[in-house]
Amino acid sequence: MLPTRRLLTLTVTLLAACGEADAPPADRSAAVTLTDSAVVVLDSAQQATSGVVVGSIGGLPADTIKLTGTLSFDPSRISHVGPRIQGRIRAVRVAIGAPVAAGDTLGLLDSPELGAAQATWAKATASRDVAVRNLERAERLAKDGIVSERRRLETEAELREREADLAAAVQALAAFGAEPDSSAPGVFPLRTPIGGEVVDQHAVIGEVVGPESELFTVGDLSRLWLILDLYETDIGRVHRDAIVHVRVEALPALDIVGHISYVGAVVDSVSRSVKVRVEIENRGRQLKPGMFVQASLVLPSLPHEVGLPNTAVQRLGDTTVVFVPDGAHRYRAAAVRLGREQAGGWREVLEGLAPGDSVVLAGSFALKAHLQREQFGGDE
Repeated sequence: MLPTRRLLTLTVTLLAACGEADAPPADRSAAVTLTDSAVVVLDSAQQATSGVVVGSIGGLPADTIKLTGTLSFDPSRISHVGPRIQGRIRAVRVAIGAPVAAGDTLGLLDSPELGAAQATWAKATASRDVAVRNLERAERLAKDGIVSERRRLETEAELREREADLAAAVQALAAFGAEPDSSAPGVFPLRTPIGGEVVDQHAVIGEVVGPESELFTVGDLSRLWLILDLYETDIGRVHRDAIVHVRVEALPALDIVGHISYVGAVVDSVSRSVKVRVEIENRGRQLKPGMFVQASLVLPSLPHEVGLPNTAVQRLGDTTVVFVPDGAHRYRAAAVRLGREQAGGWREVLEGLAPGDSVVLAGSFALKAHLQREQFGGDE
């Protein structure tokens, strides 16, 4: 038997025979309960073959979590184009997939309502011009004493009325989204306010449409959004501008990198998660809204976090322990309380160890076996 020496009390629970000679043997791992601490002492030969490696513990390494989501349009880069007035579609100038620039005309609409508003504007413009000339003439005549000052003031008031009529006509056209100096009376141009690509189109020549109609959808695909659900336990390790690596199953060779532009302010009461927005530059336009993607997010450890590898952790009964050096070839079992487990085989230490403490990082299972053999009093 290896010379393992117990220094502090261990409680050993054995299965009683209960009168049956063939009772099953006790589970040694579950049979040993740590009540205080225990020490394993190895001689030089045992130390050389134990595989024990001692090192200092520190912070947890960066953790990588994998999340899934769906690509979507950036809402500031999509526009639904339709009329503000009722009319009949006269022409369709683009098809789905067509590239367009801001201000391009996508279609034309015949609208009697617009024609009437434009006629009102034209009449108001002409009346205003006449009133301007009348006032100029009245001012010259008043200066020469040919007309009275009263007449000049009346002419000036008439101009103000004509200017008000014109302003009202311009405002009516603006409400329709039309320009007052249209060269085609009664024809409403459907223009896109943004550049991009026509991603949807519902315009049919001859169809009567109204303000509720969405005839074209233009999207700028140069940048897309990815919305992820992040558990609240990880919020403290996520920040704006953090890098996110994205993989699309349909495009496995594509190296996609995005960055976090927003971390939600509200935690969902059911899922206990927050929304995280990732912005992705879509160079080459290979990514499409609606694509299902996998995202890898690197979460740095927090300054107060302490971690150690799983190879350092053992169970003695109901207690989680690590072995710490306690002299030459001497190792003491110390109870610890662990937190989350993360990729790479690391565990967070909540209690029992501090940064810089020395622990057995490898070979802890051999030390546990020595300790159990001593407790059960047999050679193996």
